Amino acid sequence: MFQFITKASLVLLVLLAFAFNSNAQTKWQTDTLHVKGNCSMCKKRIEEASYIKGVKSADWNKTTKVLTVVYTPAKTTRNAIKQAVLKAGHDASAELALDKHYKNIPDCCAYRTGTCND
Repeated sequence: MFQFITKASLVLLVLLAFAFNSNAQTKWQTDTLHVKGNCSMCKKRIEEASYIKGVKSADWNKTTKVLTVVYTPAKTTRNAIKQAVLKAGHDASAELALDKHYKNIPDCCAYRTGTCND
């Protein structure tokens, strides 16, 4: 009887460990957004705004104006990331940031008027 309980417990532990391991593996998704900006200050602002809960990485390319984000869909969405970027004052994926947010960025980052010195 003791031997049966030990084997059953061992099988149960192996099954639980397998189930825990498969749940622990996070499914990451990579997505891109077209984000307007000019300079390295814009890059920093855009990337920092993108780091909301569930985002693993964010990289904005100054030349292509493309923000690449890696995130877990269980914790956030592409739209939530886009909304965070819009609140930081940057137009994202054909949606304009509200003027009140755009006006908060420095004059040198005014990508709508093209006055950047970077």
